Amino acid sequence: MTVNIKHAKERLQVKEKELQESIAGLTEAYPEPVDSSQADEGPQEFEEKAVDFLETQQEQSIMVNQQALLQQVTDALKRIEDGTYGRCIDCGKPIPEKRLEALPWAARCVQDEEKLEKQNLSREDLYGDKWQP
Repeated sequence: MTVNIKHAKERLQVKEKELQESIAGLTEAYPEPVDSSQADEGPQEFEEKAVDFLETQQEQSIMVNQQALLQQVTDALKRIEDGTYGRCIDCGKPIPEKRLEALPWAARCVQDEEKLEKQNLSREDLYGDKWQP
């Protein structure tokens, strides 16, 4: 089972361009921050500003997620260039071809990705409980 590096690189480059364009579009369309003190024309204007604020928050969330994915894609392209693409960055074992076909930017084998997710969930549980009444 051999990973088709050329095919993976092409897919990653296409995804990279899509993400860059999407992030640029969100950045251009990014509305001004909403200040509740500006709502001086009554409740209707305040509601409109509240809706704008929520839309801004959604766009920020989408942009943050896309920037994180763009970083993963960029990192995968770097691994192609340095010859480490297709190997888990934690254990060094080959990442299954089916996984790379589904997620060409995958940096870890399934086992190490699951370990990382469990670690992250444990931290959320640990710190999340601290803030609950």
